[in-house]
Amino acid sequence: MKKILLTVFGSLFIASTAFATSIGISGTAMYFDASGTETVKTSKTKNTKSESGVAPIPSFFIETDVAGGIIGLDFLPFSAKVSDFDNARTDIDTNDASDTAGNNKGDVNFKNHVTFYLEKPLDTKIDGSFIKFGVSRVTIETDESVATGTSYGDENIMGLMVGFGAKRDLANGAFMKVEGQISKYQGATFAGSVDADSVRNEIELDDFTTAGLKISVGKSF
Repeated sequence: MKKILLTVFGSLFIASTAFATSIGISGTAMYFDASGTETVKTSKTKNTKSESGVAPIPSFFIETDVAGGIIGLDFLPFSAKVSDFDNARTDIDTNDASDTAGNNKGDVNFKNHVTFYLEKPLDTKIDGSFIKFGVSRVTIETDESVATGTSYGDENIMGLMVGFGAKRDLANGAFMKVEGQISKYQGATFAGSVDADSVRNEIELDDFTTAGLKISVGKSF
């Protein structure tokens, strides 16, 4: 279903390029709350951990007028760090001499985050108010230095977003938007590298939610 929505949004965006187009930049203060479970190699020990915090997320957008609203694309063409970790771990897989105890360090990044969205005006007491719906695709990128011998790949996940905000016109076709957004992302499974015993760690990321305050500045052509 999410892939169908992504295709529909993309098709509508391409079809609407004959209308007025706007481009701009955005900055989002994003609060995240996520949890996951690590299953450790041969022992099958499960370690559950949750993480929350605030991360700055910059992005670019391009949008165009359609009947009854605006359709647009918001994208992050590079990696943005969402969280990091630094924790001491003891090597309990003693059969594998390549594993060593020590500190596990790494970053968790949002990479190539793309959101197709539909923005519709609302009749409220706030001038320029609108509601926004979107579907997102993002790569969860891990960049780790793990003393206990495991490295993890990246995973692509989908998300759904709803937002509410207000738009104010500025001089010479410029404009500014302020909005609040809530997004729900699907979880993913990160398989660790196989060690000398042909076993691997595995991390199961649960579905997670983000909330953000977003400020955008753009120009219409």
